[in-house]
Amino acid sequence: MNTGSQFMRFGIVGVLNTAVQFLVFVLLFRVLHVPMILASGLGYIAGIVNSYLLNRTWTFKVRRRRETREFLRFVAVNILAMGVNLGTLKFLVATWAVVPEVAQILAIGASLVVNFAGNKWWTFRESPTPSQRYQADEPDPAVLDSINDR
Repeated sequence: MNTGSQFMRFGIVGVLNTAVQFLVFVLLFRVLHVPMILASGLGYIAGIVNSYLLNRTWTFKVRRRRETREFLRFVAVNILAMGVNLGTLKFLVATWAVVPEVAQILAIGASLVVNFAGNKWWTFRESPTPSQRYQADEPDPAVLDSINDR
């Protein structure tokens, strides 16, 4: 699947994650009377787990067995993306006097790019098969021919 299609799926998953987070928050806070901050934190965790599972299986179509290390990479990328969001927001408001609501939209865009790139090329990157690794170690025949012609 090409990167553009993956990016679109990543965006769709993001919308679904937001819905999961919000629904869990409302259920816990309004129905089960869990304290607001705890309900929000648990909703956020539910959104992260949903994001991991959907991005792994649908967006990036990972076939290998799940590993704890992979999930920890996913969480690390999300923390980095949150840092990019907060840093961009603060920078735009403090330095360029951008209205916070507009700055947040731009910050979401910046963090979305970081989140997608980190997950595509680090968390869920495809490991080369043994035959691909072997092929990468072989010299290019054209290079060998040019060396032999000397």
